[in-house]
Amino acid sequence: MTALARGAGVHEQILAQRDQRYTIAIPNSYTGSDATPLIVVLHWGGIVTPFYGKSILAYLAKPALRELDAIIVAPDCQHGDWTNPQSESDINALLEHLRDNYNIAANKTVLTGYSKGGMGTWYLAARNQTRFAAAIPMAGYPQPDSADVGWEIPLYAIHGRQDEIVPFEQTAQVVDQLREKGVAIEFVLLDGVTHYETDRFVQPLRAAVPWIRKVWAKKQMMEK
Repeated sequence: MTALARGAGVHEQILAQRDQRYTIAIPNSYTGSDATPLIVVLHWGGIVTPFYGKSILAYLAKPALRELDAIIVAPDCQHGDWTNPQSESDINALLEHLRDNYNIAANKTVLTGYSKGGMGTWYLAARNQTRFAAAIPMAGYPQPDSADVGWEIPLYAIHGRQDEIVPFEQTAQVVDQLREKGVAIEFVLLDGVTHYETDRFVQPLRAAVPWIRKVWAKKQMMEK
């Protein structure tokens, strides 16, 4: 069992009761005295070696979102993909663990993910809308029921136009359906970007920061 990470930096952790591995990045600004934003990022596919989520945290989420001064957490998927009840249970257990042990701002949370993690973002955000203030799926298919969900949280989808593994058309279709229903959703379609050019999603994800801040501010005002 690893000791609970408290200091700034990137730490490999295990949630003992589930033997669940996760990587956590704690910002330099975190002292525990002030409520801090939380970003949960879901990794892409591949053989899930120990602390597999560390790569998406280090190469995508952290460089794109560091100015939010948020705690960023990247769990390892233990059940094949993120779109099943077992993975949902793991994520919810991890969220409870984080909120029990860190000073988390409940109204300043984001769920995001890439590829398999993008699909998981669509799935998990729809089913856990009270746990997240916003969701940002990247390069991942929406779920079959994504257009039928009663969305209460805003969405910001990012997809490459030349994605050869997860073509963008299905995402675009769902985005159009949601917009017709009045759902708050932004859609950023990247020209000339293929599925495996993950590094080219850093800047588009960074460009979402003002949107995230606006969402958080609106939610905070609504709760007053």
